[in-house]
Amino acid sequence: MLLREKIAYIILLLVLLTVVVNLSSINNFLAFQTDKTLEFDHSIYVVPHHWNTTDELNISGKTPLAMTNGYIVFDAWDDWPEDHITSISEAKFRAMEDGGYKVLKNENETQSGVKVSKQYFSNPSLDTDKIWKHVGVNYVFPKQDTNYAIQVHYFTTHDYHNKSYVKEIDDRIEDMMATMENKNYNWYISTFNKLMNNETVEWDIL
Repeated sequence: MLLREKIAYIILLLVLLTVVVNLSSINNFLAFQTDKTLEFDHSIYVVPHHWNTTDELNISGKTPLAMTNGYIVFDAWDDWPEDHITSISEAKFRAMEDGGYKVLKNENETQSGVKVSKQYFSNPSLDTDKIWKHVGVNYVFPKQDTNYAIQVHYFTTHDYHNKSYVKEIDDRIEDMMATMENKNYNWYISTFNKLMNNETVEWDIL
């Protein structure tokens, strides 16, 4: 193969990679016509048009701005200290609950090709004869060189034992993860650094 042909192939490959890397941004731009983009810290995700933000419904979450359907709230944090739930994450989540923190169940699964660590919990102080919403679930996962945590709160014990309802929450989390972007992330730099350090490369760049 001539040197000129090799250079042409390299240029074509770089152009294709650039297009693929920016497809996610293009999709988010198109989705913005009907959906809302919520920004938190140095990250963003898309809020479906049939959902709202806590500001729109005047609902308080645990972060300044979160996604909600009026019944449950999805709070999100980036730069989380770990990529899966250990005692470190549990301590941070526990500190958010004034009325106590009781772990109900831990799970590990894969969503959108990403390993996700889950922890269901209860705030005992909210489990009363008048307030039945006391259950929540935490998700911790890595994406685009940062660690994320999402907490969904609160729903009832009946909801917790309803497999369809729990699956609906998982589906919404998967949608959030698919559109969640670290605005400081650069795929080229990240891939180069990982190759130099013999680390696993995220070839699924969308």
